[in-house]
Amino acid sequence: MSYLNKYRMPNKTAADSPAEELEKLKQLNTFLQRRSIALTPQELKVLYYAIQRRTNADIATALEVSIATVKTHKNNLISKLGVAGKDGFHKFLLEMAHYRL
Repeated sequence: MSYLNKYRMPNKTAADSPAEELEKLKQLNTFLQRRSIALTPQELKVLYYAIQRRTNADIATALEVSIATVKTHKNNLISKLGVAGKDGFHKFLLEMAHYRL
């Protein structure tokens, strides 16, 4: 059973237009900055796509990086977000999905 299914993430959302994606990235960045969480631009994009339930392969394709790079960004996110491992990361994604980002 995948972690995302375990926490009953909402279904994947349809792809946003570039303008909508940029606006949502700005909103996500503002949300995180208010909590003193600073991410690199790539980490922010990985988090955004992860919230949308994109697979590592999908994220890698969208960002034109390797799957290993996506995994590295996710490990960095776990550390920077202060969550407890993959379970904590997926709980965080679930909470963020309800913000409709």
